[in-house]
Amino acid sequence: MKRMLPLLALSAGLLVTPALAQDSGLRGNISVWVYPLIPDEKEHRALWNDLVSGFNKQYPNLRVSVDIQPWAGRNEKLAAAVAAGRAPDLVYLIPDQIPQFVRLNALQPITLNAKDRADYFKGAIDGVTYQGKMYTAPILMSAYATVYNKKLFEQAGVTTYPKTWADVAKIAPKFKEKGLYLTSYSGALEETLNGTFYPFLWQAGGSVFAKDGKSVAFNSAAGVRALTFIVDLFKNGYADPSTATRMVTGSDTPLARQKAAASFALDSGTTRQLIDIWGSDDNLVIGLPLRGSKQVTYGTVGGFAMPTKRGDSAAAKAFLDYLIQPATLKKINLGAGYFPPRKSVGKLHDNDPVLSRLEDSVQYAIPGEVHPLSRQVMSVLAPELQAAILGKKTPKQALDDAARAANDLIRREGL
Repeated sequence: MKRMLPLLALSAGLLVTPALAQDSGLRGNISVWVYPLIPDEKEHRALWNDLVSGFNKQYPNLRVSVDIQPWAGRNEKLAAAVAAGRAPDLVYLIPDQIPQFVRLNALQPITLNAKDRADYFKGAIDGVTYQGKMYTAPILMSAYATVYNKKLFEQAGVTTYPKTWADVAKIAPKFKEKGLYLTSYSGALEETLNGTFYPFLWQAGGSVFAKDGKSVAFNSAAGVRALTFIVDLFKNGYADPSTATRMVTGSDTPLARQKAAASFALDSGTTRQLIDIWGSDDNLVIGLPLRGSKQVTYGTVGGFAMPTKRGDSAAAKAFLDYLIQPATLKKINLGAGYFPPRKSVGKLHDNDPVLSRLEDSVQYAIPGEVHPLSRQVMSVLAPELQAAILGKKTPKQALDDAARAANDLIRREGL
């Protein structure tokens, strides 16, 4: 693949130009913190050894030290390193970490030129943007699957898979008539809303936060439509009630037990488990995300940020430039089982029974809304969603009550 040389600005007014990207006279050390993108440590280390080897063919006088850190305590360790002036040159971050370190003045903004920016999926750019600035260069994406059980659809006499909310409402009674549930939805308080309520909220055209981040917006008309849609699935007997308040995993899920025929937001790992539980992938169908007023699913994005440090960071910029090249992204995402955030890389997973069917959904994936209190707001919202599902509150009452509590959190934080 022909090497592309993007213009990548990594601090105000400073560009990694083609001249710099071809300058093998650079000397120095580059420290990189990454986390277990591949569960097998030897495989993960081998991937980074290969990437560094390729980089050193262009930059033989730059020494790259890749430190594979544990996920546990990563925020605290990075914050301590920043405070002590010992932050790495590059660090892997996901969207909900960005606000914390921006507020510590610990990250340099990143600016892609128009050509390179256009090559990224919109969700990748949005997921690393906070207060109008990008803070990581994306290297990978994931996407939640819309999964159907072919056998159960045949039992219900349904020959096409739903594409819209209206389609779901139309076919759901046919499953009930056969003693089946169309779907399941986890209302457990420990569930992340990224995989439960938020995709429906986004499909309805809503958002979690107002654009300025100073209040929440999930109690809008779109939010009420989304929660009403979910509540009606339970009320009408179309969603398995066993998961309304309880978190179940593995072979205990209604989908795995073949009691429910569909999941509208399922991570790729859990989707892969279904093949093992069912014994084959013959009945596994992965469709595109549902459409309400918008077609969208959840998917995270990971990338490398540049902590704010004194001194010349040309060496780190060169390595970051190398990491976002299509050829490098191909190696990373093939090895780690993710999807490249740049369209020009193309599809990678033709031989994988799950990822090959999920690749078309990446273009619809968004990682949520970047906000300092995103996790705290989930904790406030989840009990109210559950109350609506259980019929203790109307959808509007539940969302309004959650909004009051969430807005109070935001005000107390001084945002």
